[in-house]
Amino acid sequence: MQEVFYFGSGPAALPRPVLEKIRHELLDYRGTGLSVLELPHRSDAFFEIRDQAVRGLRDLLQIPEEFAVLFMHGGATSQFSMLPMNFLGSGRFADYLCTGFWSSRACAEAARFAEVRKVQALCKGESLSIAPHEEWDVDPQATYLHFCDNETIQGIAFPGVPQVPQEVLVCDMTSSLLMHPVEISKFSLIYASTQKNLGIAGLCLVMIRKDLLEQVNEPVPRLYDYRRYVREDSVVNTLPVFAIYVLREVLDWVRTEGGLPVLHQRSLARSAQLYRVLDESRLYENRVAPGFRSSINIPFAIHDAGTLEDFLRQAEQRQLLGLQGHRSAGGVRVSLYNAIPDAGVDRLTEFMSEFEARRQHT
Repeated sequence: MQEVFYFGSGPAALPRPVLEKIRHELLDYRGTGLSVLELPHRSDAFFEIRDQAVRGLRDLLQIPEEFAVLFMHGGATSQFSMLPMNFLGSGRFADYLCTGFWSSRACAEAARFAEVRKVQALCKGESLSIAPHEEWDVDPQATYLHFCDNETIQGIAFPGVPQVPQEVLVCDMTSSLLMHPVEISKFSLIYASTQKNLGIAGLCLVMIRKDLLEQVNEPVPRLYDYRRYVREDSVVNTLPVFAIYVLREVLDWVRTEGGLPVLHQRSLARSAQLYRVLDESRLYENRVAPGFRSSINIPFAIHDAGTLEDFLRQAEQRQLLGLQGHRSAGGVRVSLYNAIPDAGVDRLTEFMSEFEARRQHT
C-alpha cells in the first residue's frame, strides 16, 4: 500500500517513530501495569513525564531561567481570554497587531474583557504583506502588544520579531514553535497549543517571564490565574496526561533529528520547493508577497471550482491528504510541519506539476 502523507493544519501529522513508541508503551507504561492513558496525574510516573517535558523544552528552545514553563488546558484559544483577565482592566489596555484570522480573533476575544486597540497591520492588494512597523499605530503606554507570528489561514508570517516600543511582547506561536530557533528573551509571554508541532490536541504550552506575574489582576478565577500554575507546577487540576506524554516523545524525536537549526533548514528547503511550483504555475495562485510568505502553512487558489474538486479528489487517490483549505478561505492549504517526510513534499510537488500539465492538454 502506498504511504499516506497528511498535510492537515492541525491536529497535524505525528512523526512515525513517536507513533511507534506510543503503540509500544500504550498497554503497559514502563512496567507500571497501567496504560499511559490511565496514569494518575499526581503519580511519580507522571511527574517524571512532566519534568522531562519541561527539561526538553528548556534544552531545545534554550529557555532562560527567568521564564516559567506551564502546561494548561484549552489550547491556544484559552489564552485569548486569560491574557486580558490577568493583565488588563482598571485603566490598563493592550495593542493587538492584526495580520490575519487568529490575531484578529484574539483581539476580538480580549475586547470582551477590557480595552484593546486593534492595530491593522495586514496590507491587502494584489498581494498580501505586513505593513512596515513605522506605520503601525501602536501606543507605548499599552500594557502589552500581542501578535501571531505565523497566520495559518492566510499563510503570512513575520520575517522577524516586531520592533515595537512596548516592553511586554506577547506572541501566539502555535504553528511555528519548534520549527526554528527562538530568542525567548525578546518576549514576555509565548503560548502555543500542541496539535501542530508539539503533539496532540488538548494542551497549551505557556512560557512566561516570572516578573510579569507581579502585574496579575486581583482576583482572577483559579483556573485562569498564571500565578497559580507557576506555584503548583501546572497541576492546578487534572492535567491532560497523555498529551504531555506525547509532547515529551516529540521533543525526544526533535533532538534525535538534530534540533531546531536542522529542522529549520529542512523547513526552508521544503517550502522553497513548493513555492517554486506555485511561482511557475498558471493554475495555482499564492497571493502572499515573497518577503512575508509562511514556510509552514502555504495556501493557494485554484479559481475554477470543478478543477479544485478534481485536484483534491486526485490528490487523495495519490494518498495526499488534508489539503482542503480552511472553511473561511477555501482553496488548497499545505501545512509543512516537522513530521512531514521529505518524500511527502516530493510526491505532492510532482503531483501538482503533473496535474497542471494534464489540464493543459485537455
